[in-house]
Amino acid sequence: IARFMSEYGFQSFPELKTVKKYALPEDFDIYSEVMKSHQRSSIGNGTIEYYMLQDYKKPKDFESFLYVNQVLQAEGIKFALEGHRRAAPFCMGSLYWQINDCWPVASWSSTDYYQNWKALQYYAKKGFEPVLVSPYSDKDSLKVDIINDRLSEIKAQLIVKVIDLEGNEIWKEVKDAVVPPNSSNTFFGVKTIPFLAKVLPTQQMMVVELLENNKIISNNILYFKPIKNIALPSPEVKYDITQIEGGYEITLSTNKLAKNLYLTIGDFDGFFSDNYFDLLPGQKQVVKLETKITRDELVKNLTIRTLEKAF
Repeated sequence: IARFMSEYGFQSFPELKTVKKYALPEDFDIYSEVMKSHQRSSIGNGTIEYYMLQDYKKPKDFESFLYVNQVLQAEGIKFALEGHRRAAPFCMGSLYWQINDCWPVASWSSTDYYQNWKALQYYAKKGFEPVLVSPYSDKDSLKVDIINDRLSEIKAQLIVKVIDLEGNEIWKEVKDAVVPPNSSNTFFGVKTIPFLAKVLPTQQMMVVELLENNKIISNNILYFKPIKNIALPSPEVKYDITQIEGGYEITLSTNKLAKNLYLTIGDFDGFFSDNYFDLLPGQKQVVKLETKITRDELVKNLTIRTLEKAF
């Protein structure tokens, strides 16, 4: 962590819709000549796979690899940018490389050549919100910091809880938090070993919420183990579609953790207001889809993926 992080990044491939514009099905392998020619780093594709297998199981097919790789990139940058923001005022800048591409390619970008948002763009949008609650592991402790880039004080309520993958509450602590303007401070901390001795690290997670006037202004999740070691369930994700001006609203709910829920309408054009997010049991998430396709086309082509199905 430097005084100003002016460039850092990690690569990902674009989504399948973009890859189809330069590769045929017989090229759908990250080590095919076509895929390697759309990668300008000599160690790029192998490096992506190497780091993926540190935290995730091996994806079952090419399309799943593209999806997991986007999550990997987003989680990597999330880890960095939250660390930079927590380190304020020592670190007062965080610029990841990069935002876009000059051709359809595997790269460090957060939007692809056709300006489709990768998982990273959604993560960056949340990670750079003016108010951020950030749970993390620090040496022998688990901590929660609150970053406030507003120029006014926040009188908030911090909720830290442990839930299982079905949404059952295991442990909870609620405390008032007076957050100074333009600040980054620690508001919660416990010793890791005794705390984890009371939970099931592969079946439970820490959920953190920051409330102002009883409204959640920031939330975050900390998993205690690498995702490949988490016993991810197979959720039943339900959704309702409401037509609105310029597209649709999709209201989602789940009975179990839906890890990195990913919405796609295949080769059709459209923009989802949120994607690749973790949907918790008992929550409802409304995602807006800007598109010109008909309702029948949407119902026929809407696909919802969750991480456990990628392996």
